[in-house]
This record gives sequence, C-alpha cells and structure tokens, in this order.
Amino acid sequence: MILKKSVTIYMCVILIPLFELSAKAQEFIWDAGVNGFFDNREYFNDYVEPQTMFGIRPFGTIGLRISDYYQISFGLDVLYEFGGAIDKDNLKPIIYFQFKKEPLNLIFGSSPRKDLINLPNVLQTDTFNYYRPNIEGIFLEFRKPWGFQNIWLDWTSRQTDVNRETFLIGGTGMLKKSIFYYKHDFIMTHFAGPSIPIPDDHLRDNGGLYAGVGIYHPRKSLDSLSFSIGYTMSYDRLRNVYDLYFRNGSLTELYFQYRGFGIKSALYLGEGQVQMVGDGLYAAKFYNRNDLFWKIFRKDCIEGKVEFSLHILKDLIDVSQSLTLYVKIGGGKKFKPGY
Repeated sequence: MILKKSVTIYMCVILIPLFELSAKAQEFIWDAGVNGFFDNREYFNDYVEPQTMFGIRPFGTIGLRISDYYQISFGLDVLYEFGGAIDKDNLKPIIYFQFKKEPLNLIFGSSPRKDLINLPNVLQTDTFNYYRPNIEGIFLEFRKPWGFQNIWLDWTSRQTDVNRETFLIGGTGMLKKSIFYYKHDFIMTHFAGPSIPIPDDHLRDNGGLYAGVGIYHPRKSLDSLSFSIGYTMSYDRLRNVYDLYFRNGSLTELYFQYRGFGIKSALYLGEGQVQMVGDGLYAAKFYNRNDLFWKIFRKDCIEGKVEFSLHILKDLIDVSQSLTLYVKIGGGKKFKPGY
C-alpha cells in the first residue's frame, strides 16, 4: 500500500507541471521500453560465485524539448526479478536535464546508462546494466569526428547513519585515424563509511585504468572486425590497514561479427587485478573469455542477443549463457547518441 501511494504521488508531482508547461514548450517527447535479461553463470572457480540473474526492467520517460539544444525528461525504471517481488529499492527515478550542442553533451541528473558508458569488464562488470540502469550525477562529453573524451560522476549511495557514502568517477577517451585508434578508460571508486562509524571499518581507495591501441576495419562483407592490445592497471588501499599498491597486466581483445553472428575474445595476462566494481575473474593471473553470440534482432527499436561464453582459467574452464532483449519506442524530436 505504501509503495503504491509513493508511486502515485511521484507520478502526479512530475506529470501535472509537465502537462501545464507542454503547451508553451516547443515539443513534447516520450520514451518507453523494456530491458530483459537471463544470465546463467555456471562458475566453479575461486574468484566469482555462480549465480543466475533473470528479470526485466520496464521503463518510461516523458519530457520537453525546450530548444534545439535543451531537453528535460522525467520517468521511472522498475526492476522485476522473476520469482521475487517489487519494492522501493527496485524503483529508479529518471530525472535529468540535457544540453547537447556539438561538440558538447552535458547531462545532469539521473539518466539512462545505455549508450553513454561502455567500460571494459576488467574495470566495470556488465551486471551494472542489469541492476544500475542509470547514472545518478553528471555526464560530460566532448566529441569530434576524430575522437572523443567523456567524464562522469555516478553517486551510488548517499551517506546516512547506517548507509555508506559511495560514488564512482570514470571516463573514456578515443582518438582515431583511418583504421587505427587509441582508447583509454579509467574508474575510481570512493568507498566510505556511514555517519555513525562502524568499529574497525576503514575508508577504501580503489580504481584502475586501461590504455590500448587497435584497428577497426568495417567492410561491405563484414558487420565489423576489430583487434586491440593494451595495458590495464588497478590500485587499492585500505586506509590505516595497508598502503597503496598496484596490479599490472595486459589485455588483448578480438571482435568479429558477420550478419549478426560473431565472436568476442579477451585475453588477460599479468598480476591479478583488484577492482571493486570490475569482473572478479580478472583477479586471476591468466584469464581468457570467449563469447559466441547471435544477434537475433537488429532493428532500430529492438536489440536481442543470445550468447554462450567460455571462461578459461589456468586450471579449469567455466561456462555461462545469456539472453538479453532491449526494446525502446518513442516520439518527438529527441537527442540521439553521438553526433
């Protein structure tokens, strides 16, 4: 009952002023869709626990396109994991202001993560797409035909008497010339305690980066083909417990796709990474992941993919399977990813 009342009040607060303003604004805009996932991870290693993630996230937004460069949007994203229940923690508000004029793109508020952040799994696990669909903070990007750089702040937990203060800062940059490119990514995790201190609890500094070069060669007979090799690093410190230390390694990736079918292979060699929000399998000194996939749907408004993955460690092979579906429809003259 409390949940229903909260949702009703929230929708009234955002809808009534919006409809009053829509008559004066240039254009009314809206989006709606679903993001479904089935991810079965059959792991028997010492780094990551086996689990199955199965659910769907319906979402919807409405807003105003104030001018060619300004937009405000309001909405809601709801997680329903099959076999579970929906409570207040499964409701994620979408409220943001966006300014977009080449070469700048600025977003302030709680905005969808998709099409904005694409970090390698060694820095940020792909489960963020399932359980943290929004960036709650600021996203800023500078983009030109020869490359781009973005930086963002994602506030993941506000400090209270019992809740920790945590946030992420990250960014991605790329330079490209002909078929060659250079790319770098970085992330920093701030992990502090609640306002009422916990005995023997300490602030943790954690983060890492990736920097690499590669080639990307689209051809008429291929959907895409790319190869890259780079350096990756993580750092970690638990204040008053142990000093700052670094872990280094190399990451080589190959991506090939033809008519919706493809393979993505990643090979990590080096010291085991210590990354709080990264894929835990990169804590191994040797890790090779091979994804075989089929993009079932490749339409503007529908994306669907079936994937089978082999996770090869030094002394064992684990497997995982996933099915993801993303559907989005909308109306009005909205901003699009990129320029």
